[in-house]
Amino acid sequence: MQMELSVDFHFSSAHRLPYYNGACSRLHGHNYVLRVSIVGTPNPKDGMIRDFEEIRRKVWESALATCDHHNLNDFMDNPTAENLIAWMWERLKPEVEGLKELRLWETPEYCVSYREG
Repeated sequence: MQMELSVDFHFSSAHRLPYYNGACSRLHGHNYVLRVSIVGTPNPKDGMIRDFEEIRRKVWESALATCDHHNLNDFMDNPTAENLIAWMWERLKPEVEGLKELRLWETPEYCVSYREG
């Protein structure tokens, strides 16, 4: 039986969009929310797909430690939400077994999702 579980992460980052003609071309910040969803079959012994804390550790070590309270332009030329989530996927896919989807909210109203296929 396949199940899906998700873990939400909160982090803050600054960025500017150098190719955007508008207010977002100036340096500003966001309080992001990242939802990491994985799919798998619960282990018959412990009943879990994965340990939530294992997921939390891998996501912070592989991606969010680089982003949280940093300027995204320091490591990304054009840090749109779309480019940021693709960058995260590349780092998390080899580390988080069963990764199904990432969903990134830049504001409470605006989000982008990334999934394989």
